[in-house]
Amino acid sequence: MNDWENKVREAFDDIVLPEAVKAKTLQAVEERALEPEPAVSASVAAAARRAKTPRTRRFAFALAACLALCAIGFGGFTAFASETAQVGIDVNPSIELGLNRFDRVVAVRSLNDDGQRLLDGVELVGKSYDEAMAALTESEQFKAYATADGYIEISVTSNDAEQAETLTRKSDACLQAMPGHGACHTVSAENRDEALAAGMGVGRYNAALELMELDPNVTLDECRSMSMRELRDRIAEAGGEPSEESGQHHGQGMGGEHGQGMGNGQGAGNGQGRQRGRS
Repeated sequence: MNDWENKVREAFDDIVLPEAVKAKTLQAVEERALEPEPAVSASVAAAARRAKTPRTRRFAFALAACLALCAIGFGGFTAFASETAQVGIDVNPSIELGLNRFDRVVAVRSLNDDGQRLLDGVELVGKSYDEAMAALTESEQFKAYATADGYIEISVTSNDAEQAETLTRKSDACLQAMPGHGACHTVSAENRDEALAAGMGVGRYNAALELMELDPNVTLDECRSMSMRELRDRIAEAGGEPSEESGQHHGQGMGGEHGQGMGNGQGAGNGQGRQRGRS
């Protein structure tokens, strides 16, 4: 293997792409370099030999440059497709939106049967968070649950504090524009993992923990089948936060603990958040 071939291979080694793509491109370079020369006169052949190495070298490095550009594009696509935040929405349907660093929906997940039916009726992937929430809340499937006596819980998870705050603010604005009552909280990744392991959305899971703490006779399976409105009513009946108390709350807490709220009552949650309307 000569010097220029070594340089081409070294250039390829520095490129991060699927190995199959790199192998095929490198094979094309080597095949081009090994193509037989056409039958020509001795003088023309000599000139061709003198010119072959520079031309082949230019061809090889041109291909390597193209592959490098592909690698940059591939990396950009990976960044666009990677989730940096999750937003859980619990009413009776429980769904979760996965968002990238640009606040665009790159994944949707249903967490119960009603959630699947809801997602079947609306296309959200590829939309900005604002567009996705508008499409979701304006759909007929969602309106059937977002009634005057309904309760909507939105949970935001992200390791990026700025993104979490932005999504929480937008979620709170969305809740303000909808009928009924609701709350928006930021939650930890651990809290989200626990909820998913239990087969529930974060809002429903945290409400279930609160209810089971107040009434030890209630099971997680029973809570799994309740709507958020039913859970809030049962919590109120068991001596928790009154279900018809007005006010806006900012709650703090970890795990299943309840933090003190500021406002016209007490806030309960896993993380930080705002509660709108009556509980």
